[in-house]
Amino acid sequence: MGDISGLPSTSELDAAGAFAGGPGVAYSTDSSSGFGASDALGLGALGIGAGLILGKGESPLPVQFQQAEMNVPGLMKQSGTLFGRGTDLYNQGQQAIQMAQAGQLTKPQQAELNQYQTGLTNMANQQYAAMGRNINQDTSGIGTTADIDAKVNAMAQKEIQTTLQIGFGEMSASEAFSSQALGYSQAANNILLAAGQAQLQEDQAYSNQLSAMFGGIAKVAAGFLAA
Repeated sequence: MGDISGLPSTSELDAAGAFAGGPGVAYSTDSSSGFGASDALGLGALGIGAGLILGKGESPLPVQFQQAEMNVPGLMKQSGTLFGRGTDLYNQGQQAIQMAQAGQLTKPQQAELNQYQTGLTNMANQQYAAMGRNINQDTSGIGTTADIDAKVNAMAQKEIQTTLQIGFGEMSASEAFSSQALGYSQAANNILLAAGQAQLQEDQAYSNQLSAMFGGIAKVAAGFLAA
């Protein structure tokens, strides 16, 4: 150990005004003398606590919310897919209804109708030929041709009604797909809303911790300044 015989004593330092309170007021651990050792320790502990809180930062969301948020992209994708299908069906249904209302046939329906008409005409020609008669020159051929036209027209009306029913069916299916899409979208929104509320609560708790910690530091510091 070095020689300290030449250093001034505590009394000599006190007399020279080396201590904050002036001569005669040495640093004390007695709380009655103002800011003491216990206050210093408290201030230090509070400072360390604040440093730990700041270093830790805001608390992350609980695991259940993090896991739930992972499902959001999939839910939104499914919602978009269903909504797209619903939109396609709506457009198809609307087009089918408009065609039926205008008395139009689809290309497959028209092809089937032409085939049906050709078959009836060929059969009638064969029947007249078997009797040695020409359908185009026989007076009874007018009635036969009118009967063929009536049957073809009846089939066309039946096809138009089928198109109309298909159109209404597609419109109904469109509503079902849109409803399902809305359900998936709402589920995703609910997850995000719950996670947001949880984060707000975590942020509030963090803010309360900081307020309490800095409030304690300010209180101890105020006592030090008043000493």
